[in-house]
Amino acid sequence: MSIVYFSNFRCSSKDNIFSKTKKLLLKTEFLQQVAEKDLVAVKTHFGEYGNLAFIPPQVLKVIVDMIKERKGRPFITDANTLYRGSRSNAVDHLNNAIMNGFVMEAAGAPVIIADGLKGDDYAIVSAKGKHFNEVRIASAIHGADAVIAMSHVKGHELYGLGGAIKNIAMGCAPPSGKQTIHSDLKPKVKESLCTACMTCIRRCPADAISLNEKKKAYINQDMCISCGECTVLCPYDAIPVVWKTDHTPLHERTAEYAHGILSSKPGKWVFINYIMNVSPQCDCYYWNDAPIIQNIGILASTDPVAIDRASADLVNSAVPLPDSKIAGKDPSKDNVKALYNIEWEYLLTYAESIGMGENKYDLVEI
Repeated sequence: MSIVYFSNFRCSSKDNIFSKTKKLLLKTEFLQQVAEKDLVAVKTHFGEYGNLAFIPPQVLKVIVDMIKERKGRPFITDANTLYRGSRSNAVDHLNNAIMNGFVMEAAGAPVIIADGLKGDDYAIVSAKGKHFNEVRIASAIHGADAVIAMSHVKGHELYGLGGAIKNIAMGCAPPSGKQTIHSDLKPKVKESLCTACMTCIRRCPADAISLNEKKKAYINQDMCISCGECTVLCPYDAIPVVWKTDHTPLHERTAEYAHGILSSKPGKWVFINYIMNVSPQCDCYYWNDAPIIQNIGILASTDPVAIDRASADLVNSAVPLPDSKIAGKDPSKDNVKALYNIEWEYLLTYAESIGMGENKYDLVEI
């Protein structure tokens, strides 16, 4: 049974969110894995501009300072997005992070966009699963000596709940990796937007794209490997993101991707989940709706399955807030499922079945 450490949000002059974060990380003994000059990635989500539900940079600074005390070299990171928002390339992503307060003065460490300028800087590692035999990891995360994944717990329209596993699978993958997780449908060209610029043809790793008789890009569906590179690189959005997918294979692909990423750096990960400002949607939206429950607390563990299960259990044990998306529902029922009627537990069950962690946990309050 995995241990998940927990601290509520009751604070005083003697104990605040900063000190509680520090105590939780110390309990995991993760810092013993950090050696002098180690490059330590603090993986977080900078929040789309206009969304204020993300973990504040001042909280990250607590972790950053602890790494520095070990003489490690921390940096704060996230990978570019698949969709065309304010974080789809490193320039916009960095500007977005700055606008949301992730600067040296507040966070204490530099921000590095993990997969480079255009989201095509990544490493490929082997994976074992029915969907993937290899996964792509953003280079800065792959190259780090250790990773601290700090996740804002929130609702999610595809997972029910977003926590550590989603943060690792989606947040550590380059956009092309995100595409393969999101869907097993292959992209098609929207001819009305195609300018025949040849960018997709030059970059397709499978040589699956050519110009048709209309002088428009055409993707051979038999040759396409669903890597998502063309979707990411098309400067005219002529190869739109394929979002449609069934939840069961999506959850399986997400778990396998996260497992592949974690397995590339065994014993060098720790997870901290913040159950606060639990908005109904992902932080990738440029707004955050009213929280569905009150702020509950902070969790820390070296087991991503256990910490997400504990987070979900705590969310489900809370009373829905008035005027929230789930206001008026039966408080004895599943708050997570009430959001989008998604069988959210399957992701955790499948993750456990492939050896990522345990659903059974011992919650140790500090």
